[in-house]
Amino acid sequence: MIKRLLTMFLLVSSLALVGAQTAIDKPAATIKLIRQEVISVRQLKADVEKLQKVTNTTWTPDQIRIVLDNRINSMLFLQYCEREKISVSDTEVNNALTQMKASLGANATDADLEKALQSSGVFVEPKTYVKQRLLFENYIKLRRADDLKAAMVQPTADEILKAYDLAKSSLVQPDTMRVSVIYVDTRGSSDADAKKAKAVLDSVAAVLKTNPSKFDEYVLRAGDAAGYKAIPSLYIEKTSQNRTLYGADLFDAIFKLKAGEVSGVIQSPTGYRIVRANEFIAQKQLGLSDTIPGNENVTVQQYIAYQLMNDKQAKFLSDAEADLVAKIRKEATIKVFDENLKW
Repeated sequence: MIKRLLTMFLLVSSLALVGAQTAIDKPAATIKLIRQEVISVRQLKADVEKLQKVTNTTWTPDQIRIVLDNRINSMLFLQYCEREKISVSDTEVNNALTQMKASLGANATDADLEKALQSSGVFVEPKTYVKQRLLFENYIKLRRADDLKAAMVQPTADEILKAYDLAKSSLVQPDTMRVSVIYVDTRGSSDADAKKAKAVLDSVAAVLKTNPSKFDEYVLRAGDAAGYKAIPSLYIEKTSQNRTLYGADLFDAIFKLKAGEVSGVIQSPTGYRIVRANEFIAQKQLGLSDTIPGNENVTVQQYIAYQLMNDKQAKFLSDAEADLVAKIRKEATIKVFDENLKW
């Protein structure tokens, strides 16, 4: 965990405290690529205390030195971008922040985003993090685009087969029922409205009990005017997660049905349901030509190839970051005051 947190500080350390050194500050280090800057002991302590609070541990001198090195890398990276005319606009940063918040939900706040970043190991103010990652992306586009293109070679058959063999134990499709559903959602409804909605489904169920073949007609006529809605086709896997999601009564009732059978009215956490079992698909080991459960447009082979390409890209970016850090540090003047790192 500690190693992961330290790694995430590389090129993204918070620079909110970087500024003029006061008379009472001791220098932890000085750096210069295009100009000299000072990292004070106070600034370094702030970084370490934040990480110690997160990990609930006391950090060793070696760990503190790694935090310092990562702050040095971060500051040198910004100087490098300035020298090489690599930049991002405030608009780009703000748009990226907006997209990140939107991915968390319609009403996500800045605090929600910061919490989400922390849960993934990034303990940096979001705007600082986003700006430096965008700068790094622009560095790749401007300086390493050809290298990235050369690295992104499509996986070979042997690579896919090896990855499939390693992932085989998780590539299992559980027992699955394909169903059609007629339903009313009673969330937020008054008791009177919920009772009225159930009465509508009771009348539909009474007809279907004597004439199940009319199920498709009821699905076709679903809508506000009919007083109920419908889902023509839905795949439900037999997993504990789905039993929790759909509610035990509905879930158990579905898997008691045989193909072609229609249930009576079933109460669920969100309302009432009538279900027809269309097809039962027994558990099986997924082969390369099978589709991914929940995504009928992607085969296991395509999914594995996509993951392998992602891995290649991630490795390239990680190596490129390490190479850039080494290059910048070789060009820069760095002085560390080891005597000031003991506290």
